[in-house]
This record gives sequence, C-alpha cells and structure tokens, in this order.
Amino acid sequence: EVTIGEDISCPNFFQIGGKWMLLCISHPLGCRYYIGEWDAKREQFVPERHGRMNWRRDDQPLFGCVQRTDFFAPESVLTPDGRRVMWAWLTSIGPENRFLRKTIQSLPRELELPPDGILRIRPLRELEGQRQDGQTRRDLVLPAAGEKGCHVAPVSPGSALAHLADLPGEAAEVRVVVPRQEAERKLFGITLFADDKQGGLPIMLRPETGALRVGSVEAPFAVKDLPPGEDVELRVFVDRYLVEVFANDRQAVLFAWPEAKSLAVHGFSIGAPTTIRSLDIWKIRPTNQGYLEAKENRVWAPAEE
Repeated sequence: EVTIGEDISCPNFFQIGGKWMLLCISHPLGCRYYIGEWDAKREQFVPERHGRMNWRRDDQPLFGCVQRTDFFAPESVLTPDGRRVMWAWLTSIGPENRFLRKTIQSLPRELELPPDGILRIRPLRELEGQRQDGQTRRDLVLPAAGEKGCHVAPVSPGSALAHLADLPGEAAEVRVVVPRQEAERKLFGITLFADDKQGGLPIMLRPETGALRVGSVEAPFAVKDLPPGEDVELRVFVDRYLVEVFANDRQAVLFAWPEAKSLAVHGFSIGAPTTIRSLDIWKIRPTNQGYLEAKENRVWAPAEE
C-alpha cells in the first residue's frame, strides 16, 4: 500500500527472476518498485511486494514533489547477456537542491531477483574495468570510541577517528569487508573527507534501527538479516562530491557532499573495537575519457578548405 497522493510515472515493466517488476517513481517520494505476478487472463499486474530506492535526507520534507527525489526517473535496459541494468536521475541531490535539474545521473546498477526473493542491487560489473592503481590493507582494527556509556556517533574529528587510507583522487572505489562475527550488533563505519576542522561524510551501520546510514540518509539494512556466515561488504564509489554506497548487493544509498576537500578515509567503532578484514581502494578512470580526448584532439572534425 502507498500513500494517497502518490502516483506511478516513468514506468519500466519487465520480467526478472520468474516474477514481473514495475520500476517507476512517485513524484513526491522518488524511485520505487513493485514485484509480483502477471495475470495473463485478466491482463493485469498483481503486485506482491513494494520497495523504495530513494531515501529522505534530514533537510528534506517528508513529502513533496521534486523536493525529496534524489533518486528519480529510472531507466532500464536488458543487456545482450541477459542482465537488467538501470540508472536514475539525481534530481534533488545536494543540500538546498543545489544541483536541482543539473541532469546528473547515478551509476548504472544491475538488478537480479534470486530464489530467496530479495532484490539484488549491485554496481555495473563493467565498472571494475575502470579500476587502476589498487591498494589493499588487511586486518585493520578500529578502536572503540568514547567512554563507556557516553558514546557519540557520528564520531567527531580527532583521536576517535582512525585514519585508514587516502583516496587516490576525486574518482575512486572503496571496498570494505568486515567479518560477520565482528559486525554483529556493532555500530561502526567509515568517514570520507574528514579533516581537523570537519567530521566529513559518515557511512555507518546502525544495528539498533537496522539501517545503513550515509550522511543523513537512512535505508533499511540489517546485518542480522544476512544469511549465516555472510560477511559485511560495503562498496563505496566516490565521484568528487557524489558518493554511492552498496551494501552486500541488497541496499544502495547515495549522498552529495559538496564540502569535500580532504581525500582521507577514516574508520570508527562505538562501544567495542571492530576489525576490518580487508580495505581495497582503486582509482577509477573516467568513463568518458574518449570524449575528453576527442575534445582536445579534433581529428574527427571535417577539414576546412
């Protein structure tokens, strides 16, 4: 069920994992989807579950047309090898609608519906071909922040933030893997762009609410809901001030941080230390490198007489 006043626009209707999926928007609340069955006799879609792909920031209203639609107007295609790939318009991304109607698009996402019925949302696999200059760190221990019973999150700059690495540039991918037993009932995360003056952009798991929090955006994701033995994996894509986070291919959240100046990556843990099994960082090559080179070297232009 959805709120009276919502609508269905920008529809994409396709088969996925033995079901049918209606990928669409609500103008007041952004991108969403329905998964269900197609009644061929009645020529009617019968939805069985509803999910959202757009999540409200603290500075946005609870409801409002193009006022809280950071992930909006989705498109999708079926690739020749059978993958369903989607992307969306980041309409109201950024504080005070700073980038409103700038036609910024999200990363392409692959959608899959396996037998467990939980929609998988993962970064387009071709993005891995844009990686370069990879670096890996293993068995990083995040010390517990704050005094017992007086923990504060997000963690402020200073000794409570453990410096883990630096991004190799304005476009990067960060992959964090935390063993399941380390992640259970823990409030922990990483912070991007922090320096001595400001705490940066926190990316954290909140066990008390079962949420993934990026900046001030929260979306449902709970470690306890993962299959036994599955570790926590966060893939974080940074493009200057735009950050997209994928959690175990089951949730995706984005946030804009125009104040980004530092390239530092920090980590924090509340109440007890947390060990990161592996931290991988890659520089990401521009996907439009050919276009940039063609602008400078105009060999394609007609010869002038």
